[in-house]
Amino acid sequence: MEAEQSLFQWQRVKRFNFSIWTVLVGVLVTRTSYFMAWPFLIVFLYQDYSVSAVDVGAMLAISALIASITGLYSGYLSDKFGRKLVMAVGSTIAAGAFSGIGLATEVWQFYLLVVLAGLMRPMIEAPSKAVISDNLADVKDRELALNIRYFVINLGGAIGPLLGVTLALAKPQLLFLATGAAFVVYLLLILVGIERKGSYTRPDTSNLPNFRAAMRVIAQDRIFLLLLIANFLMMFIYAQLESSIPQVIVRESPENAAKIIASLVLVNTLTIVVFQFPMLKWLEKVPLFTRTRIGMSLMALAQVGFIFTPADYPIGWALACFVISLGEVIAFPTLNVQIDRLAPPHLRGSYFGAAALYSLGFAAGPWIGGLMIEHFSAYWLFILCLLVSLVMIWLYWRAEGSTDEDDKQQEPVFR
Repeated sequence: MEAEQSLFQWQRVKRFNFSIWTVLVGVLVTRTSYFMAWPFLIVFLYQDYSVSAVDVGAMLAISALIASITGLYSGYLSDKFGRKLVMAVGSTIAAGAFSGIGLATEVWQFYLLVVLAGLMRPMIEAPSKAVISDNLADVKDRELALNIRYFVINLGGAIGPLLGVTLALAKPQLLFLATGAAFVVYLLLILVGIERKGSYTRPDTSNLPNFRAAMRVIAQDRIFLLLLIANFLMMFIYAQLESSIPQVIVRESPENAAKIIASLVLVNTLTIVVFQFPMLKWLEKVPLFTRTRIGMSLMALAQVGFIFTPADYPIGWALACFVISLGEVIAFPTLNVQIDRLAPPHLRGSYFGAAALYSLGFAAGPWIGGLMIEHFSAYWLFILCLLVSLVMIWLYWRAEGSTDEDDKQQEPVFR
């Protein structure tokens, strides 16, 4: 009986259909090309266009803000009109945005195109997670598939920077053209592989409420809201790894900045690729909330490492990055599993779309991080992140308490 409950069974993978494999292959192709180019955006904006830390932070913040707002609507639209249509539109926008970044020559053009890149993200990601949930009836099958999807994202993150450094470090704009082409490939895969005739039964949308009513249902789910706030804070902290830390490094060690930043991306993604499934196996019997708090505690510990790391000490950055990556490998895949278990089947897209609101942490993170670097110092930024870490751990403890209360009262929340 215990073996039947284990995630690690080949029979679970055998139940993945063509739609699920389409999502997994598309994620690998697009994320490899994305990570091949995106880490170098901050470098060439600063070195070639002298864009300030505040402007870079604002650019990334606006992009994340647009992504969060779009997520609310795109998830609901995928419930109403199907995953395929929304994902196809998102891939088309992505192809244009990334190709445009490769061709842009003015700062305002980068602003516009980076915002478009944010617009496409939830249009692809929320429906793709819902595709996995739609096509697998067993909750453990879904958990495994969502973990594999997260693994594939980070496998692309491990391969991409290596290709970027090898192929076009001197001219990173070319890599954005390749990323645009990768999204054209994903668009074709979506058109062929998602909601295939003969193997796809369109869900009954007769019970689907209008958009406002759907948001009201989600807003009344107090466990979901506590998780949303905690995950917002987690994304705020994680955003510093992608935006603020590269800005600290590029200002202190400009001659080695690109290589150091690429190495940190590599440490992050390799840690996830190597440790995700061993950690998942080790913590498989640990409750989801406890598992997430362990990951969050490691992310808090990493802030201590960042506080005491000199800007020109790559080994210190790498060690702290390794610790926060271990926290990520435990906490991040668990988020989607928790949402999958909370969401009613007819509102899966809406729940995954509403969960995109926590990416507002990615909007606040670069902006606040840029302000603190510009006007204070990285030291105070990481002190703030340490305090935020403690708050998010407390919020998860509260959410777990609410779950226990619901279980005792036998009032499940929106199943």
